[in-house]
Amino acid sequence: MDLIERPSVQDAYMLQDSLFRETGAAEPDDFTTMFPELEPFAPCTDAVIHNVRLLGARDGLMDAKDPRITVADPIAANPIRNPDNPNPDMTVGFTFLGQFIDHDLTFDPMPIRCGQTKSPNLRSRFFDLDSVYGRGPDEDRHLYDRASELDHAAPIKFLIDFDAPRDLPRTSQQRAIIADPRNDENVIISQLHLAFLRFHNEVTDHLAETRADDLALLEPTERPRKLFEWAQCSVRRHYQWIVVNQFLAATLDPVVFAAVESNGPKVYRDEMTEKIPREFQVAAYRFGHSQVRPGYQLNAGFGAPIFDRRVDPREGDPNDLRGGRRAPRRFVEWDNFFDFGTKEIKQDTGEVVDKVKRNKRIDPYLSSPLFDLPVGPGLVEPDDDLKSLAGRNLERHLQHGIASGQAIAARFHYTPLTAAETAELHPLGFRDSTPLWYYVLKEALIQHHGQRLGQVGSRIVAEVFFGLLAADPHSYRNVTGGWTPDLPTRDPRDAGSFTMTDLLTMAGVA
Repeated sequence: MDLIERPSVQDAYMLQDSLFRETGAAEPDDFTTMFPELEPFAPCTDAVIHNVRLLGARDGLMDAKDPRITVADPIAANPIRNPDNPNPDMTVGFTFLGQFIDHDLTFDPMPIRCGQTKSPNLRSRFFDLDSVYGRGPDEDRHLYDRASELDHAAPIKFLIDFDAPRDLPRTSQQRAIIADPRNDENVIISQLHLAFLRFHNEVTDHLAETRADDLALLEPTERPRKLFEWAQCSVRRHYQWIVVNQFLAATLDPVVFAAVESNGPKVYRDEMTEKIPREFQVAAYRFGHSQVRPGYQLNAGFGAPIFDRRVDPREGDPNDLRGGRRAPRRFVEWDNFFDFGTKEIKQDTGEVVDKVKRNKRIDPYLSSPLFDLPVGPGLVEPDDDLKSLAGRNLERHLQHGIASGQAIAARFHYTPLTAAETAELHPLGFRDSTPLWYYVLKEALIQHHGQRLGQVGSRIVAEVFFGLLAADPHSYRNVTGGWTPDLPTRDPRDAGSFTMTDLLTMAGVA
């Protein structure tokens, strides 16, 4: 039985160009494994494929079995299998920030087939926002504002559609004009991408004013390009600061986070950082899929299920949150997603509560809409019969021969989960040798009640994040003498720090 996933050719291969390899060069292998000495958790046989699909199937062990989500009740969920995450730092925005970060690091266009592990990475692997900047204004000029080019002899700002400033720029067929089409998979990630476009533009204006004397020392023809370089560097470093000091700090086991931040990676280092580990890309970093809510309240006038496959894919303004659409109600009020301190009154009780919503805890249960993905950018093709996100994740483990969570825990010198803690997998044959992704989710539930990742999940993510930041000579962690944020913050008392609320405020979207 072949494991086949058809990539979206028109989306994936548009990015496979000279940014990533020389023209005519052989297909690269841009992925690796952290533990090549470990055996796969199971062989890729028909029987194992069948059981993996059962584990990831709708109405199976991993389905949260949520009630049907509607526009009238967009944030309902199964309170037993799919409760909110009580971690105060885990608001719903971090689910999509995590997705945005993933799209900045990896883009693997290859189909799922047993043994087919060699694949190019269509992203640069560093935290450099190439998913936003593309190849830059010289080669991807269609991403940039032509007005700034006419005024300054070179494009220095991103294209924003002045007729629809709350949405990404789009073609007449609603295709987003962005460097990575996956960032139009749903309304929330598309709005986050828009925020980064606008953030760059605002940083450009800020630096044009605050560094006017430095610009005056340059030749007039050099000024636009230098201003773009300064803005891009500032945006990247503030983004990296948020990734480490807000996203990772809220997500990882505090002991693991502190150890790797202080002492550096022990496994993912040196030559290994030239490639992305499959244990990270296929398993550990997919923890965010368990945090997705069945539905979201985008703004005061519109909330809906994240996906509803029953919606006609030709619908221009569907009652779900799929991307690739433009309509007046399809925009995000960011104080629903990140904590700006906004309060609201509950209609049923009159109680004053925080407006920001919580994401779901990290556990082995995924919201029900994710077991029936619709057709769309970054989602599935019309003729693809594998619609379960959980099933797709698990089958990748077989394709790449990923070791079990227990084996990797032992390799890190952590105490593995016990047979009793994975007993539900016994009928499928995965109790003692558990797929790493499922293991990471169950470990988070057992060790931290789903509030954050456990030891193995935290260690893999921390090793890769800090390993890549160390390998990037331009990252903020490699600035001689150290670096701290220098852009304006919402609260002047927070100078020297920077958070997502600061970024969204400066971008003018919150």
